Amino acid sequence: MDRTVSPRRLLLSLSLVTATIFAALPTIGRAQTTFFTENFDDANFAARGWYDVTTGTIDASVYSPAGGNSSLNVHWSAGANAPTAPRRHLFTASDTVYLSVWMKFGTASVTWVGSGLPYHPHIFQLLTDADSDWIGPSITHLSMRVETSLFTPNINFQDALRLNTAQINVNLLGTATTHAIAGGNGVQTGSAATSWFDGTDWWNDANYRAASAAFTNNTWHHVEFYVAMNSISGGIPQGSPIAQDLWIDNLIVANQPIASQTSVPAPTNLRVIP
Repeated sequence: MDRTVSPRRLLLSLSLVTATIFAALPTIGRAQTTFFTENFDDANFAARGWYDVTTGTIDASVYSPAGGNSSLNVHWSAGANAPTAPRRHLFTASDTVYLSVWMKFGTASVTWVGSGLPYHPHIFQLLTDADSDWIGPSITHLSMRVETSLFTPNINFQDALRLNTAQINVNLLGTATTHAIAGGNGVQTGSAATSWFDGTDWWNDANYRAASAAFTNNTWHHVEFYVAMNSISGGIPQGSPIAQDLWIDNLIVANQPIASQTSVPAPTNLRVIP
């Protein structure tokens, strides 16, 4: 690619749910720019910039400890592949993105089970301005996915449209040859990186998976996610196994955390791969 791949849109990918508690958000020395906030206090989603799907259920009886008077109730019927919920929101392209959101999985009567599969579900996906506003989003130039496997946090990422398919399974990291970093041409970091061909398209993905569960059923959790990019130049559907619910509230998307939010040591052992 001959352009910088910068995050610019949020896909609230509620085809099954996810989230990642980040215990290592860096302290940044410049002012935060907030791209947008969403407190889910009413259902006028289109008026606030949501598109693709602009309907969803506002629950005035459930809301997070962060305040407000309601939350977004994301409900899956048994066997449903996706609920009805606002789907996409554009924001200013940035090489750093911070996401803060409150989430509650399950109810006292119905314990959250997710998709029942280890690679689902995706809750939030950060996409890039290298793709169109209506990209897939299963195959893109870059997707950062905040998700959970049951109650265990995970960050999944893929850049299948950058795969050098002429050199699959050749480690091209550190070379000037156009290549992907999420499996297939080497993996920049993470674990469980893979690539595969489905008869039509090449796919890839890699994961930063937590060592153990961090969420508890029927409990509000504050989830924070931060990603920073270096400059770059040059599945299978699955229905919900049971009828279940997730609540989302007090969403903030910015370029970095601020002092009033969690500020702990920055992550270590990061690498920049040209």
